[in-house]
Amino acid sequence: MNWYSVLKYGIIILMQREKLKLLFDLDVWPFENNDIDSKVLKALDDVIIESVDENNCSDEILSVYKKFQPMKKDVPESMKNELISTIRNFAKNQKELNRNLESLILYRFLVVKSVMISEDYYNIAFNISHLGRYECAGVYAKLYDKKEENRPLAYLLLGDLYKNNFTDYKMAIKYYVKFVGINSTKPSVYNIIADLYSKAYGDEKIEEQIYYYQKALDLNPENRLSMHGLAFCYEKLGNKEKARYFYQMLLNNNPTETDFYNYGMFLISCGDFINGHNYFRKRFNLNNINLSYPLAADKKWDLESDISDKILLVHYEQGFGDTIMYCRFLSQLKKFAKKIIFVVQKELYDLISGSDKIFEGIEIRTEFSDKDYDYSMALLDAPYVLKTKAEELPLSNAYINVSKDKINEFGDKYINKNNKLKVGFACYGDKSANYNDRNINIEKLNMLFGIENTEFYFLQKEEISSDKFISLGRYFSNFSDSACAIMCMDIVISTDNVILNLAGALGVKTLGLFNKQTNFRWFRTEGDDVGWYSCVKPIQAQRQNDWSKVLLKVADQIKKEQTK
Repeated sequence: MNWYSVLKYGIIILMQREKLKLLFDLDVWPFENNDIDSKVLKALDDVIIESVDENNCSDEILSVYKKFQPMKKDVPESMKNELISTIRNFAKNQKELNRNLESLILYRFLVVKSVMISEDYYNIAFNISHLGRYECAGVYAKLYDKKEENRPLAYLLLGDLYKNNFTDYKMAIKYYVKFVGINSTKPSVYNIIADLYSKAYGDEKIEEQIYYYQKALDLNPENRLSMHGLAFCYEKLGNKEKARYFYQMLLNNNPTETDFYNYGMFLISCGDFINGHNYFRKRFNLNNINLSYPLAADKKWDLESDISDKILLVHYEQGFGDTIMYCRFLSQLKKFAKKIIFVVQKELYDLISGSDKIFEGIEIRTEFSDKDYDYSMALLDAPYVLKTKAEELPLSNAYINVSKDKINEFGDKYINKNNKLKVGFACYGDKSANYNDRNINIEKLNMLFGIENTEFYFLQKEEISSDKFISLGRYFSNFSDSACAIMCMDIVISTDNVILNLAGALGVKTLGLFNKQTNFRWFRTEGDDVGWYSCVKPIQAQRQNDWSKVLLKVADQIKKEQTK
């Protein structure tokens, strides 16, 4: 848009605003019995006039208002009622067409010219909320609550308004609960309440979610949404027996590919790797770009047929930590094909290709063409192919290695020469991921940084300036550098991220910090190790996002290391 068009558009807006202001100034008092004072009317006027900027109103609406504005109180009742009814229907029609500004202008006419009905207050609140003026909308919502005699309808509509328009989930819960207190026959409303408890309180009120999901299921035993919610809630509570019960209900009730996928992750989290990874294969049937098959589908191995005379390409999927965790299976896959090509992320190439312990005879690459292989598979399907059991995970000791010369060179350059205990730490995962509950704010670690005779090193790529620890990220060009830094540590503390996996694969003593709800891969979060890595001791929060006791245990472990 050029400067002339911008100027012209601005003039049009100013003219429309002025027209509206002049019209509104002709009627500055609300009609009697509407429970609206001049202040509330003025707030409505301000919303309308200020909204013209982005919600241009049509000349038709202004013409209608201007034409009928002179209507006096002594107009014959039948004529007046017919006009008011016409205006009201016109206003409702504009609302249904999402012309919220135009609808508001017409409702403003009703405010000053006639006795309003309860529905008018609701529609005004609805329109105002769509214009983003929630405080003003709330005033009219309260008036609707006062005026509407049909209480179930009022509670339901107000619940919808606060949920969908205001995104005030706690107020929405209040009204929906009032609704089911009068009408307890609607399973859909119980499901809504349960979902709102999750949105409003996260995992703090899982019991309330369970209560309302169960109410919905009692009313409709075929309600898949309730089954799904109950399965997830019980899984979060750690009640695996109950979670399994509701997952199986889902699988017996027109299951979807998502149900199978979710059930697979649940089984893996229970340590049932064989059945879990079987269902986990369903991830590629979902319409999810983050779970799409990483290669051409026409060369995808069915994971069953004989390919002993073929070249198999195994491709990484998802994050760096997944590659490190699952690459342990590569040596066992060699028995299925005459040659294995392993495709890894560029950042991991030096580390993986330089680890001679498990990749002998396997070609490591970052690029390939379709001519290079006969069949392909995704890395995370390896446990299914190998029929691996959780209690028989291969290479739970160190299986990634980096040369001693590189480690010594890194240590000589960047690690202080003193007798202090060297503690490396990492406190968050990929910030672009949608799993943030594994992260700990670095400021919460302050209680650790004061431990005497201890030196802390930040092991993540991001460089952070602090006098409490030494940030090594500036020296990392790839994960081989990260590995060298980890190998220079006496102990590593890490949340669920690539550093945790790398330290475990290197065999370095590590404290793994886990939230109450963990990623499904971590089937063991208590005891001396996590199953995947014998050197990683898990410390888990007892309440979601409550890291205080976890860090106290970490401090105790660090002090114990000093006495060794």
